[in-house]
Amino acid sequence: MTTTPLAALRAKSEKSEKRAAEDKAALLAAAVAEAITSTRFGHLSAVARESGITSQYLRTLVEAEHPGWLDRAAAQREADKAKAQKAGAKRAA
Repeated sequence: MTTTPLAALRAKSEKSEKRAAEDKAALLAAAVAEAITSTRFGHLSAVARESGITSQYLRTLVEAEHPGWLDRAAAQREADKAKAQKAGAKRAA
C-alpha cells in the first residue's frame, strides 16, 4: 500500500477545509454588515434566510460585534410606528 495518494488527499482535504472556514467567516461578516443596514421589521430574518443561517445565530453575531444594536433597532421601529400612527391620526382629523 502506498501512502502518497493518501497523503496528497489529506493535504488537499486540509486545504479545502481551511478555505471553507475562510469562506464561512466571510459569509458571516457580510451577513452581519448587511443585517445592520436597516432597522425594518423582518430585515435581519431575511438576511439570515438568504445567508443560510438561523436568525438567532445572526442576532448573536450582531450583538457580539455591535453591542446594543438590536435594542436600538427595536426602539427605532417603535418610534417609527408611533410617528406613523400620529401622522395617520392627523390625516383622519
